[in-house]
Amino acid sequence: MQHFFEPRSVVLVGVTRASGAGAYNNLEMMLRYGYQGRIYVVNPKVAEILGHRTYSQVGDLPEAPDLAVISVGRENVLPVFAACVEHGIRHVIVISQGFADADQRGRLLQTELQALAQAGKVRVVGPNTLGIVNAFNGFSTAFIDIPRDPLPPPLTIVVQSGVFQVGLESFTGRLGKGIDIGNTSDVDFVDVLEYLEHDPQTQIIVLHVEGMRRGREFLHTVSRVARHKQVIVLKTGRSAAGAKAALSHTGSMVGEDAAFDAACARAGMIRVRNIIELRAVCQAFLHFRSMSGPKLAVVTASGALGIMTADACEDYGLGTCPVSRIDSRGIGKLAYRLASIE
Repeated sequence: MQHFFEPRSVVLVGVTRASGAGAYNNLEMMLRYGYQGRIYVVNPKVAEILGHRTYSQVGDLPEAPDLAVISVGRENVLPVFAACVEHGIRHVIVISQGFADADQRGRLLQTELQALAQAGKVRVVGPNTLGIVNAFNGFSTAFIDIPRDPLPPPLTIVVQSGVFQVGLESFTGRLGKGIDIGNTSDVDFVDVLEYLEHDPQTQIIVLHVEGMRRGREFLHTVSRVARHKQVIVLKTGRSAAGAKAALSHTGSMVGEDAAFDAACARAGMIRVRNIIELRAVCQAFLHFRSMSGPKLAVVTASGALGIMTADACEDYGLGTCPVSRIDSRGIGKLAYRLASIE
């Protein structure tokens, strides 16, 4: 997984010649995000794009880059992928859509892609993905502008939709690293969790789950990770209509929600039901230290609000403790701390 998050060199296949607003040029976005590694561009129609020399085909590259990013039409993905395998590239992100997320033809193409990857011992993220974001080293494969956090937080998202990267302000508020696993033709939740378990830059892990494969391995892995890192999960497709939509989005099979709920509790994951809860939980972990015990002190100017808080504490297994003495200095410190949270 390190070659996906921290590639020293990358080749982009399918970069548009256009740039600027509405161009969806992933080379432009990668440069803007601050990537400092070697970038190769494959486009047989022009000599250069944004100051980077272009190559007619993958086989013309002077080296086998750590990572290939493919953004061509779905009918051209397999030939390009085969060229990457032949050139010795062992890590590939397929941005292109129209595979298991689309129709029968797309499902057949994805099956062929998986066969090529297995035969060539190549790891694949996608298809149907925005790929990787790593604010720590300035690496992004997205074709949409994503703001880079100047002080990356220890929060990593593992999602099945690029919207969590593009709209991060609405979902997690901040982002250190992110991976959109898309249709999970190869790399899945288990692979990424095994990497994040030993990643010193990740302390909070957010999972967006539409569907799951290798469920037993997932539970075993996430139970181990959750012992020393916070794991937050947002499961979509809980309703009948949502489950049907998930099939057309990533081709995911959605399991029984009650079983998933029980699995979350057993594995030590924190399950949230919507994006409001998701953002609140992420902000809490980013701003506050872990509680040393189950009791809270409530400071309020309203008795009614204090009663509401006490009721909520009981709902979640928390207790309240008496505060014998709080001076104005202490209240001032508390107010300052709360004001720093959005």
